[in-house]
Amino acid sequence: MKSIEHYRDLLPLALDWVIEVEQNCLKNGRKLSENEIQDALSVGVLKPENIRILMVQSLARPEHPALLQAATETGLLGDSAAARAMGYGIEVVVGFESRRLLRHEFRHVYQFEQAGSLELFINAYVESVLTCGYYDSAFEQDARAHENPRDTPKR
Repeated sequence: MKSIEHYRDLLPLALDWVIEVEQNCLKNGRKLSENEIQDALSVGVLKPENIRILMVQSLARPEHPALLQAATETGLLGDSAAARAMGYGIEVVVGFESRRLLRHEFRHVYQFEQAGSLELFINAYVESVLTCGYYDSAFEQDARAHENPRDTPKR
């Protein structure tokens, strides 16, 4: 695996790609249902009305070869991923939508809102994954802890 510095050098490319994916979701995705708005609020999202869910056959992948390779090497683009939050845009693979999955992604939206910008969130998220690994990243642990409504930690 390459050095952490190599991956950090790709962050501007990653941010551009994330913004592109988010914009596609915002343009083409659907608004949340009332139940989904309640779930988003319950995991801390401040502006659930901004979220759009885009159903896709497969999650977007970056076209830039070095970015695609880095995302694959670090586990950020796992083959088994069924959804991904990018800012207020959420991609969900057709056939995998569930309340649990959406609550997980809504928590990532909350994390993005808390960071203050997409750039700050992406930088912190990638740093966490590079330091701890995808599964053990604090962001992923936090999102998993909010998947089940009856197990959600009190805020």
